[in-house]
Amino acid sequence: MPSLTPSAKPPSRVRLGDFFRPRVLRDLAIYLALMLPIVWGLVAVEQSRFASLAQAGSKRDLRNYARVFTEEVRATVGIVDLSLIQLRSIWQNDRADFPKAVGEHARHLRQRVPLMVTVFDAQGRVAYTNAAPSHGGRDMQQAISYQAHLGISDDRIYVSRPVICPLTHAWAVQFSRSVRDAQGRLQAVVMATVAPDYFVRFYDDIDLGPNASVSLMRTDGTVIARSTRGSINHGTGQVLKDNPHASHSPVTGSFRRVGQIDGIERFYTWHKLPEYGMVVTVGEAVQDAEARFTQQRAVLTWVGAAVSLVLTLLGWAALGATDRRRRALKALAAAEARWKLALSATGDGVWDCDVVTGLATLSARARKILDTERSVISWYGSALDAIVHPDDLPELRAQLRGHLAGKTEDFAAEFRVRLRNGDWSWTDARGTVSERDELGMPMRMVGTFSNIDARKHEEARMRRLAHEDALTGLPNRVLLGDRLRQAIRTAIRDGHKVAVIYFDLDQFKPVNDTHGHAVGDRLLQLVARRLRAGLREADTLARVGGDEFVVLLPRCDSLADASTVAENILYQLNQPFEDGELVLRISGSLGIALFPDDGMDAEALLHAADLAMYDAKAHGRNRVTAAHQT
Repeated sequence: MPSLTPSAKPPSRVRLGDFFRPRVLRDLAIYLALMLPIVWGLVAVEQSRFASLAQAGSKRDLRNYARVFTEEVRATVGIVDLSLIQLRSIWQNDRADFPKAVGEHARHLRQRVPLMVTVFDAQGRVAYTNAAPSHGGRDMQQAISYQAHLGISDDRIYVSRPVICPLTHAWAVQFSRSVRDAQGRLQAVVMATVAPDYFVRFYDDIDLGPNASVSLMRTDGTVIARSTRGSINHGTGQVLKDNPHASHSPVTGSFRRVGQIDGIERFYTWHKLPEYGMVVTVGEAVQDAEARFTQQRAVLTWVGAAVSLVLTLLGWAALGATDRRRRALKALAAAEARWKLALSATGDGVWDCDVVTGLATLSARARKILDTERSVISWYGSALDAIVHPDDLPELRAQLRGHLAGKTEDFAAEFRVRLRNGDWSWTDARGTVSERDELGMPMRMVGTFSNIDARKHEEARMRRLAHEDALTGLPNRVLLGDRLRQAIRTAIRDGHKVAVIYFDLDQFKPVNDTHGHAVGDRLLQLVARRLRAGLREADTLARVGGDEFVVLLPRCDSLADASTVAENILYQLNQPFEDGELVLRISGSLGIALFPDDGMDAEALLHAADLAMYDAKAHGRNRVTAAHQT
């Protein structure tokens, strides 16, 4: 009989009940007690970090927009001020051409700054306006711009608070300058008005959420213009209290508070224009800033819940994914900062520069502005020599070094670029360091190129108009005064004389009356060309009135030398002037004054020569009279 042995037991199987054993449940409770505070503590830290990222990103964007908006307002007010100076000069010297000059300004500035021009006389009546001819002579003594200049004795621009213009019955901001005689008495006030909503058109180009606001205010808190997504000029004329950007505060800064106009809590950045007594503020709603990370916050909460439930190695893997997600979000935020400027700067070219190598990658628009087919250029070394004007290179490199060294918050430079056809084109480059290494050293810069030829040409044209006579192209009274004062200073230093020959055209009025003003204008141009050709290069021929001219001889040894020049001018004026088939005959009455014999400054010298000219007229015209002979 075979022997019997015990049979082997089958291996025990894993049962569901094993996971609910008291020991397992106890260990699980201890594990959860240790892990859950860590997991949700990390979640809380990341949530707080998102809030900090939202605030930092909002502050950075607001600072950039405030700076751009400020430069736009500064350029706009600068153009308005240049226009006021030019129109004031024309009002003083050639009032008959004033409406024509206003029309030219309106045509040139229609796309840039639409203006309404008004002139008040010394009593506050409307002497001119291009709003409507029917307003001429209207009493405007209570106008804020007129009243302001009654209390201002120096020559400066006055910027009003926003008012309802009595001529147009619409909101307007008034810019004005006074016209005064030699004794400083008020003769007139030249005023240009701009609609407030013109200053906040910038709002359409920004992307700061549905509750963003852009405001332009006076430093006393008066709202000049304000724009939000829902309205334009809401709050215009309202005075805001307890502003951190008061007159004693820094030029730029940031703050957070509930808006006094609409009650929305926002992050704000201000930037002042101290030369005009104005301040720009750009605000982003706190809710909108934090809404950028709503999805990320939800994902983070889900990950925390998943880690809490799994409580295994899968939980640690989820935390690793969360960390990678956080880094990805940070990189996404950096990329968004680099390209935000490209999305908001319509018409600008974008560049992205590796600071270590100095190589900048250009967008298609940037290549077009620089007129190059290369997609990568070097910001360092001799590469800039080939494309940047030599006179602009030192300043460009200084600005670039200063920003990389941390001396300036942003990089900004204007320079001329050589085009492939050999011409020079003005370019505005702006940028900022967008990435640094662990030691704070710059790694990457991003920015834009803008073509500013039109602005540079307009600035040159405005400067030229301020110093030249529009009809003859000769220096006007302003430029003559500058050159005369310089000649007197040189004469005092070197010990020589300065001569001034003041003359007008005899028989000029009959030419205008008989043949019309067009013929008279051409005659003035013929006179200017003929007399200019007969003078030395160092001498100045200026037109100071309708048919009045002045010749400045900056170096003159004696009265005889000046008389010789004057007699030659008289001879030239007596020669016939041919205008097509017309032969025009005129003469001149000339007065001579010498420094220091007849006056010790420019005003006295011109006055003496003017008196001598009138003495020549009194003794029969067509002659030369010296000041000491009168």
